[in-house]
Amino acid sequence: MVKRPNRAGIYCRLSYAPDGSVEKVERQEADCRELAARMSWPVSDRHVFQDNSRSAWQRARKRPAWEAMLKAIEAGEIDAVIVYHGDRLIRQPFDLEMLINIAESKGVRIASPSGTRSLDSPDDRFILRIEAAQACRESDNTSRRVSRGVKARVGKGLPGTAGGKRPYGWGVEAGTRVKTDRATGETITVPVYDTTLPRPEEIKFIQGGAERQLAGMSQSGVVRWLNNSGARTSEGNPWTTKSWRNVMLNPRTAGFIEHDGALHPAAWDGALSVEAWEAIRALYRQSAAESPYAGRERRHLLSGVAECYRCHRPSTGPMECGERDCAGPHHTVRCKPSGGRNRKVSRLYYCPSCRGVGRNVALLDAYVEGRVLRLLQSKELAAELDRAISTAGGAELQTQITALEQRRETTRAELEALADHPDVDVTLAMLSLSSFDRKIAELQAQATVSAKLRRLTRVAGLSREDWSAQPIDVRTTVIRDLYRVVILPTALRGPGFDTSGVRLDRRPL
Repeated sequence: MVKRPNRAGIYCRLSYAPDGSVEKVERQEADCRELAARMSWPVSDRHVFQDNSRSAWQRARKRPAWEAMLKAIEAGEIDAVIVYHGDRLIRQPFDLEMLINIAESKGVRIASPSGTRSLDSPDDRFILRIEAAQACRESDNTSRRVSRGVKARVGKGLPGTAGGKRPYGWGVEAGTRVKTDRATGETITVPVYDTTLPRPEEIKFIQGGAERQLAGMSQSGVVRWLNNSGARTSEGNPWTTKSWRNVMLNPRTAGFIEHDGALHPAAWDGALSVEAWEAIRALYRQSAAESPYAGRERRHLLSGVAECYRCHRPSTGPMECGERDCAGPHHTVRCKPSGGRNRKVSRLYYCPSCRGVGRNVALLDAYVEGRVLRLLQSKELAAELDRAISTAGGAELQTQITALEQRRETTRAELEALADHPDVDVTLAMLSLSSFDRKIAELQAQATVSAKLRRLTRVAGLSREDWSAQPIDVRTTVIRDLYRVVILPTALRGPGFDTSGVRLDRRPL
């Protein structure tokens, strides 16, 4: 007799039916609970896993609830899974094998309205593998049909996919269609546009804005002109520099369709000539070269890492501010100039919420880096890393990965030095680097060591010079891996640094 599970979890994933209807995850959960009641399987309310609007056939697509379910099975928190239908759970053989490896010898059972399976049974595993292979084949067939349809539309001068937002400058209403709102699940009626037909009033604004921009008016000036003239985007919103830039750089504006990195003639006439469009693109390229976007490149070591003692959420116990488990949100410090009459160039870390702390950037960075270096060079951390890696079962693999990564970096540096040498074959050089990447990927797929342990293993024992040579993003990540940095109040005034005004809490490996 098959043993009844002690605690079952429910897995739901949003599904799109061929007719466009939506099976909401709440409805799937209700059906699963009804099935559990019929089979007398106790369901754990803490283990209802929902992946809303997540694809299962794309291996690169993350499914957070799926990952959480696997962890719950591995930890023994649940010994059964109820799912609305088998393809809600698994669409790739890779997923099934991962589930089998984790649930091996745990007697995990799977139930759905179409029947139950036990991962501990060889016969059931055989059937599940066939079902997974069929689901994967169907996904591949669907992908192939969609790709063929996209190529056919592009060949006719139409966008690869129909529907979506109406492009500014084109789109005459040609009817309506019924669709299901993804947010509410309600059926709504939306207009259908023929996007090959122009809207003359919008085309005039595109041409007028392009003429002004080519004549020397700034992008912000063009946006002000558009808004002052009463022009609005296709969604009825005021213009912004981003929305205007998107229209100007869109190949549709010059009568093209972009597909697979190439431009194809469109079935409509462009609002701008090809020459004017290329001139606009060149204008944006020149602007980007003269004023490059700094992006989110890190400039300061502890910005967004060190925490304000007053505003952060303490993990346990009272804090120096006298509050226990304060209800305020988690706040980290930011960086600003120190100011003053002579506008010194020194900078301060400060809390943007309460402005209750301020520390000199250079002094705080030096103190924290000194503590981190002391830990990285200690025998205690080396032994701790060895134990953690051995427990994870990847000590030997980690050693090989680290050695290959070091050889890859050395090879890349040598190739960069010889890049202009006439006797160096660029193709062979790229193959050499790709072979390292392939071997590293293969070993990483086998290893169970976390990314955090791999990072710390690579920097353990570094000298101060080698540490300083690391990119600032790497150093910040290592600090975050090792310590929780909390800035405390200090009574020290004037020059010097109060070490008691900073607390570094070790994080577990």
